[in-house]
Amino acid sequence: MTSKERFYAAVRFQEVDRVPTDLHNFALCARASGKSFDRFVLDPEAMAEAQIALHKEFGHDVLLVENGTASLAQAMGCEISLREDDPPVADRAVLRGLEEMDKLVVSGKILEAPLLKANLQAVRLLRKKLGDSVVIMGRGDQGPFSLASQILGMNELLTVLGEGEMDAEIDALLELCARAGIICCTAMLEAGAHCTSIGDSTAGPDVISPAMYERFARPYEKKLIDAVHGAGGMIALHICGNAGAIIEGMVDTGADILELDQKTDLGRAWPVCRGRAAVLGQISPVTLMNGTPGDVALETGEMLEKVGGRKASGVILGPGCALGGLTPYENIHAMLRQARQEEKDGSYSGII
Repeated sequence: MTSKERFYAAVRFQEVDRVPTDLHNFALCARASGKSFDRFVLDPEAMAEAQIALHKEFGHDVLLVENGTASLAQAMGCEISLREDDPPVADRAVLRGLEEMDKLVVSGKILEAPLLKANLQAVRLLRKKLGDSVVIMGRGDQGPFSLASQILGMNELLTVLGEGEMDAEIDALLELCARAGIICCTAMLEAGAHCTSIGDSTAGPDVISPAMYERFARPYEKKLIDAVHGAGGMIALHICGNAGAIIEGMVDTGADILELDQKTDLGRAWPVCRGRAAVLGQISPVTLMNGTPGDVALETGEMLEKVGGRKASGVILGPGCALGGLTPYENIHAMLRQARQEEKDGSYSGII
């Protein structure tokens, strides 16, 4: 099977020759480019070239293309810090309170914001150069709840939620954030991405209660996901931390893929997801960064055993969250060899 055939078969719960593989590797790409983060994240040519170089090294089936978690925040007016040694961060909210919401304007102009524009151009370049030889997942950046926490500020959002006196205003903010996400995700598809994805980690049980997720986060995730489906696309949903308490709700969003990190009990989550949403993960980035190749192989084998082995459908093998920029290549190879049943070390010999 080709990478594209393998990916679509897995997501549709059809027979696969082996599980497809993914690397959440934008920090690794930055390191491979030789550029500092502040230059790399605004350089679509460097982003595309690094993705291609790492694909030649590893031969994974899915290229997850992103430049951090601040592109939509910047597009919506947040102040961004571009850092030399770390990804960009949104460090100042747009609003001081929900009463200032009239400051927010959501239109196609957000696609001209520097970080978002660079990410879209990187997707265009990759699709032009690679065609359908590999699956390009253009990251649609933050989900509605996480974007709202950047626009309003995390402390302010959680305070207002806890007080419970401005639910209508919160809904209005989340509606705007969902609209921004729809513009971004559909633009990724139009740029040539085979699928898109969002991260809504602020909506997870590590931050808010499952009841709050159900009331304030899931409906707006679903609105965004429905719009992507309406545009003919597929979408993945990522929530960091232990998402076990909200797995059913995440599946009910209609997301094609759930990106689950290592804190989530896959033994309990997989039966809920199976046949309804593919699972991407779930190898610990900490093990991949700091463990030995043997440690990685063991963890990968245990994960695959939980879902039915190397030929299980509905599964994409990859890290549970973003890889660190200093992750040893031999550890990544050790993870991928478990999918391919390779017996020896060495880089991937596939053809681009």
